[in-house]
Amino acid sequence: MVGFIVTAAVGFVLLLVFLIFDGVLDAVHVDFTGSGVFSGASLGGLLTGVGCGGVIGIAQGWGVFMSFVLGLIIGCFIAAVAIALYRLLRNSETPAEEFSLDRLVGTTGVITAGSQPGSRGLVQVSYLGSPRTVSFSSDVPLATGEAVVVTEVLGPEVVNVIPSQPTFGRTLS
Repeated sequence: MVGFIVTAAVGFVLLLVFLIFDGVLDAVHVDFTGSGVFSGASLGGLLTGVGCGGVIGIAQGWGVFMSFVLGLIIGCFIAAVAIALYRLLRNSETPAEEFSLDRLVGTTGVITAGSQPGSRGLVQVSYLGSPRTVSFSSDVPLATGEAVVVTEVLGPEVVNVIPSQPTFGRTLS
């Protein structure tokens, strides 16, 4: 009985650690397929089920083998739930390309710190639904408060802009 209790406790701790601290534990990620089947959370679920099922079986007066079989059945069920949660969490993540600054090309912004040609200023643009201020370069002088359009991304925090013109309902791109 003590063995089943220890197995359940270790499995439960593993299950919680891998589900809650998944991003922190990427260095010890054991899922080689990316499907969640061989993840730490599924292993924790399996061990928890084996331990709990074993305790239930022993409490009902069953032998160790039948208690272990019950534990395996319960463990497979808990592991399946952990795998489903793992896949749900993985599918809800935003792809890395969504965070690329290349998505700024064609968006409009407002100059927050003007500049002369050859020097840098600051422009505020809407990026992923939030305002973001990035450095800009331009071939023409731009004053604070002027509306601009991003034409290209020059670096990690630098864009090229041109003054925006009336679009008459069209999107500039």
